[in-house]
Amino acid sequence: MSQPKDANPRNLAGGRNVQCPHYVFCLDIAAANMWPQFTCDYCFYRKTRQDTRIEELDLCSPGWEDIWGGSG
Repeated sequence: MSQPKDANPRNLAGGRNVQCPHYVFCLDIAAANMWPQFTCDYCFYRKTRQDTRIEELDLCSPGWEDIWGGSG
């Protein structure tokens, strides 16, 4: 995935736009830099919205069954 123009995550507490089509890219930046938090407040795309489709969610990620499996 190429870097979106004007994407600008910052290592600060603040709002996040999880419906932004570039959110995963910014999350990767935060993880690569080991930021404990990040904000979308200074980003050009901060108000961009994209509907999330259930097919796009990674339902096979580790721990999914623990959260939603109802065991216990």
